[in-house]
Amino acid sequence: MSKLHKPNNIILIGANIYQDYVQRGYIERVYPYIKDARYTIKYPTFTDAQLDSIIESVKRCITPTSMFILDIYYSRIVNCLDNRGFGSIEKDGKLIYSVGDSILIVKEINFFEKIPNSNNIVNKNVSEFKVFGKSCDLELLSEKIDDHAIVKKVLDSWYNIEIKDSEGEQILTEAAKEFGLKLLPIRSIRASLVSYLKSKSKTISIAESCTGGLLAAKLIAINGASSVIEGSMVTYSDRIKKEWLGVKESTLKEFGAVSKECVTEMLSGVKRVANSNISVAISGIAGPTGGSEEKSVGTVYIGVQNEDSIVVKRFNFNGDRGFIQEQSARAAIEMILYSESEFFNFF
Repeated sequence: MSKLHKPNNIILIGANIYQDYVQRGYIERVYPYIKDARYTIKYPTFTDAQLDSIIESVKRCITPTSMFILDIYYSRIVNCLDNRGFGSIEKDGKLIYSVGDSILIVKEINFFEKIPNSNNIVNKNVSEFKVFGKSCDLELLSEKIDDHAIVKKVLDSWYNIEIKDSEGEQILTEAAKEFGLKLLPIRSIRASLVSYLKSKSKTISIAESCTGGLLAAKLIAINGASSVIEGSMVTYSDRIKKEWLGVKESTLKEFGAVSKECVTEMLSGVKRVANSNISVAISGIAGPTGGSEEKSVGTVYIGVQNEDSIVVKRFNFNGDRGFIQEQSARAAIEMILYSESEFFNFF
């Protein structure tokens, strides 16, 4: 690999690129040279002043510099570089700029970062919030909050945020009302979910295939989980899906294990075995093999059943095996929250 593709100087823009251990691990697997770089500079957000500083540091470098930009900042930074008159060429999905006598390689990273607060927040010492809504609304909200918060994207529809100042709270409150977002002034979704279920005397049981028990492990890691988690089954093979959960042979033959029909029957099986208030089932293709034209790697079906409803959704996640599994577990948690109509008004 040439120096052009293996630079010793790394710049990371967007807190998720280096703060979220799952996402950081993913980018290090895709670009392993990041771990061996001589110099690494990290920016949680983006400002014009920071870009000026970056340009000056690139000019002083002898070897190429690679700048990884979280998707929410990418267009702005590229526009700023173009407006400053730096010419670029596109190669292998990267933009390569000539900056003085040096080279700046710009790469967009698509995954996670962004935002929340409401007028109902009483404890002003709490600086961390969760926000849920449509991805397009969250992206617009991120543009409004920008310099006043550190934003972390958990899923396209779920962002975490650290407010940095009172102006950020005001911007967030107004924008959240405008876009009809759900906000929670809490630090841990999982701990809050366990507390909520405990207060409602509700229990939950899980059947997992492609995630291999990851969802259960995430919930059981929370203190107090023994009060609400009844049990978990890793039903990986078709045989175990049939014998433990009662999934029909005809369902597996006609629709496959990765299907809405299979996950619906998995939910029925979990309910029959555990009789919990909430049942969860996950089945998908985590890769790197096993995909098809109809169901590519990253196709995951997740189902949640409670006393009021049964919801099964299809997701199409990107990334390697570990990243797809992580996104699946996070999406399942989000679905559990939405299945409980009182959850968002509880905190």
